Amino acid sequence: MGLPELKRKIQMQIENADERLLRIVSSVFDNYLNDTTTDDSVSNSMSFSEKKAIEEALIQVKEHQTIPHEMVMEETKEKYSKYFKNEN
Repeated sequence: MGLPELKRKIQMQIENADERLLRIVSSVFDNYLNDTTTDDSVSNSMSFSEKKAIEEALIQVKEHQTIPHEMVMEETKEKYSKYFKNEN
């Protein structure tokens, strides 16, 4: 299948796609365009799932759905107390 046929096939599939598929395709295009236009080697070495996890985390931060550092440290010290014996 050549490029013109592939483009026509994709256009037909998009015409018949539901919202979920369109969101997936849009995300693929966004990630592809970001990968090809960035010079950041760390960004280029990240997998799609890593980038998606970071995007989700940033949304959580924006929506104030985070846990304070002090609370995380308190829980960590309780769970792994043997590693914090030298602290007061």
